[in-house]
Amino acid sequence: MSISIPFFNAQGKELGAREVSESIFGVKAIKSILHQVVRWQRAKKRAGTHNVLTRAQASGGGRKPWKQKGTGRARAGSNTSPVWVGGGVAHGPKSRSYEFSLNKKQRKQAICGALSSRLSEGTCKGIDSFALNEIKTKKAIEVLKNLGINSGEKVVVITTSDDQFVDLSLRNIERVRNIAVEGLNVYDVLNAKYVILTEKALLGVEARLAE
Repeated sequence: MSISIPFFNAQGKELGAREVSESIFGVKAIKSILHQVVRWQRAKKRAGTHNVLTRAQASGGGRKPWKQKGTGRARAGSNTSPVWVGGGVAHGPKSRSYEFSLNKKQRKQAICGALSSRLSEGTCKGIDSFALNEIKTKKAIEVLKNLGINSGEKVVVITTSDDQFVDLSLRNIERVRNIAVEGLNVYDVLNAKYVILTEKALLGVEARLAE
């Protein structure tokens, strides 16, 4: 059985369905792999620049603050102790990288599974063109409405990198994210209710994931 994506024009008129690759849009979504890839994506974005001073790095130390006995005060060996104000931090976070490796096969399976899931739910649609000859957010909102997408619903629009009018027109619409074919990723697809692909973007996606 062939798999196809419904295609529309900017006015919302259905243009028919376009047959797509079963190896990309007919893949079973495996939750454990989707979860692993989303973790991998999020980990890559973590700066990991958090850092605190240990007692060895804190300013001060050296001499004993007061003698061991006879003062009536608690024993103290250094003013860089973690219990002192301005002292070092015990077991605090240090700079580190959160990245971990994930093989290409898993990443490809996850993105194909995410796209297949949206298509099977009926929330993956194609559009021949947004028909924008200028930067016009109002027009872009109208096109999305024609596609049956209500204001405030999460949408990811996949275009090619040369669709600058579309990119700039969608940028200010709340909960709408536009990404180029090269930036297509699992997190954005799963985080959105609708996935919209332009005709050129669909060709690009199939070419990218066929590798």
